[in-house]
Amino acid sequence: MPPASAHSAATRHESELGFRIWRLRNVGFMASPHTHPDIEVNFLFTGGFSYLHGGAITPVAAGRFTVLWGGVPHQTIAPGIVDPGIWITLPLAWFLQWQLPHGLQDRLLRGEIVSARPEAADRPLLERWLEDANSRHPSRRRVLLLEMEARFHRLALATARPRHRLHAGPEGVGQIARVTRYIAEHYRDPLTVPAIAADAGLHPKYLMRVFKKQCGVSVWEYVTRLRVSHAQRLLITTDTKVVDVALESGFASVAPFYQAFQTYAGQQRPLAYRRKHRLPAPA
Repeated sequence: MPPASAHSAATRHESELGFRIWRLRNVGFMASPHTHPDIEVNFLFTGGFSYLHGGAITPVAAGRFTVLWGGVPHQTIAPGIVDPGIWITLPLAWFLQWQLPHGLQDRLLRGEIVSARPEAADRPLLERWLEDANSRHPSRRRVLLLEMEARFHRLALATARPRHRLHAGPEGVGQIARVTRYIAEHYRDPLTVPAIAADAGLHPKYLMRVFKKQCGVSVWEYVTRLRVSHAQRLLITTDTKVVDVALESGFASVAPFYQAFQTYAGQQRPLAYRRKHRLPAPA
């Protein structure tokens, strides 16, 4: 994923659509690994670059619809991203609800970078997605989300079994990859830091220290962001009552849900968010 300067340029889309899509070029390389809870799409127009991803070096070529999960520690290595392209970050909760075939979900959560064969239709498709994201027309945004889900289904159908696996890396990289995968699979369940640490065979205090170092946020903030993301999708795409949205997203009650939602959803209350961002029903 590109450095914060490129990432911040796309922030304007997050509050509206629940995901980011933006153009980038000449963003260089990352000085250290980072993680984020999103599914990431990379599409370069020309050239290429390499990730240090889960301790293994993985090249990314131009013209390929390439997908990875940000929960695995990763960084771009020198010279970094020089050539132009389009990047997307998609909330993990949205991705999980698509129920994609052929184990694509599990492959990404286990640390594979999945790259499609070059297709001439991909660049104009992503260019159109960018236009739709900038559009003020709710119907175009709905089509964008449907097309994106369809493209992921085609990716799952077309790609082979995993080739990229996690390797040893800096302190905590392999352990954190396991922890973030466990959280991704269980964030809607009752969770505690000791339970998360126990699954990875770690002491809770060690987990909290290494997780903060590798991910830049606490374990509990990471869990909470995933739960809020899940709630945002339910609010936009269903008529589910707020209390049920809270419970289905992993919150024990409405009070912590409201507090977390306002913290991570632009100080908006859930019903106000729904009214502002609700997608129109198909005709």
